Amino acid sequence: MTNSHQNTTPRDIRYQYFIENVIAWEGVWALYNNGWLICPGDGEQRFCPFFASRDHAMAWNESAQTGYIPTAITLIELTENLLPDLARHQIEPGISPTGDDGPILPGHDPLHHDLIAALKRSIAGSAS
Repeated sequence: MTNSHQNTTPRDIRYQYFIENVIAWEGVWALYNNGWLICPGDGEQRFCPFFASRDHAMAWNESAQTGYIPTAITLIELTENLLPDLARHQIEPGISPTGDDGPILPGHDPLHHDLIAALKRSIAGSAS
């Protein structure tokens, strides 16, 4: 029997924590001030940071000193509107950046797939 956590990195754990908490709460947190915060990434890349909790958004925002306000986004708003809009503008979803480590950049489609798969598992689990 193999250990599925054998090759799990801290970034994998952080991403899984994000997915699980977003599904449990049915929403995410991002930073807003007359528009969503968009950060420069590597090269030409840009990302919009998303967080699993208000506390995580506030802590990162305090260190980044953006002047933006942690704002809740429902799971439906995220998957149906915000992620497609970011994709159109070539802005990556930046999952759970920390002061020490940049965001996890899973891509629009993989993030959407992971959220929907986790939601389906959650619904199936609560139905049994």
